[in-house]
Amino acid sequence: MSRFIQNNWKTLIIQSGSITTITFLIYLSFWWSDFNENSRLQKIIFSETNVLNRSNYTNLLDEFLGYRMSQIDLRKINSLIENHPYVKAARVSKRFPTKIIIEIIEREPIAILQIEPMMLIDNQGYVLPYKDGISNYNLPIMTNFNPDHSLYPQGKKTLSKNVNYSIFCLKQIKESYNSLYQNISEMKMSTNNEMELILSDNPTRIYLGQNQLFTKINTLKQFELELKPNKLSDFSYLDMRYKNQIIAKSRKI
Repeated sequence: MSRFIQNNWKTLIIQSGSITTITFLIYLSFWWSDFNENSRLQKIIFSETNVLNRSNYTNLLDEFLGYRMSQIDLRKINSLIENHPYVKAARVSKRFPTKIIIEIIEREPIAILQIEPMMLIDNQGYVLPYKDGISNYNLPIMTNFNPDHSLYPQGKKTLSKNVNYSIFCLKQIKESYNSLYQNISEMKMSTNNEMELILSDNPTRIYLGQNQLFTKINTLKQFELELKPNKLSDFSYLDMRYKNQIIAKSRKI
């Protein structure tokens, strides 16, 4: 008889515990649902930026502050951020209870395109509108290129073949001969599509012509190494338009 009573007590305790657990989970689910409905977005946190001030991006999302967290569509926010011409990629995530975290990778300009209004180009040929603060960058200025605005849709790749090719050349120079890239004041395209570099130092002009530009850049790099302790700026110009030779004119003292 005592064993029967003992078993009944065990069954009762298990059943009571199960009912209590279920009741608690139901309460918790209602509480969580109510919490989500009433919790509102209070803060949007951006990762560090290197090109533009973060205010250029935070201003895009001011309207979402105060929204219920349950109402916020992360895909919409991600699309708004990635539509900014300076944003290469973005990742958006909710940080409960009342925050959103946004990580962005920016497009970094590699040159200034001298047209009206002024444009910037990144190393993939994407067109970026000129912004205050970009002047802190020491960027080559690209001159004498086609000024037709239809060739330069903001936030998209340039449609100019000459600009695309010149940007490709600048990218290679920056990666393999950075000291030259840092010294380029101007990259100029002549009427017959010959490329000319004008250095910041003095200035020195380097005529590269049309063909075998990368071979010429490597030749120039080797030439500068052999010049030391002299520098490229000791010459008023270097003419590399002719095969396997550099015609150099010393600067008058």
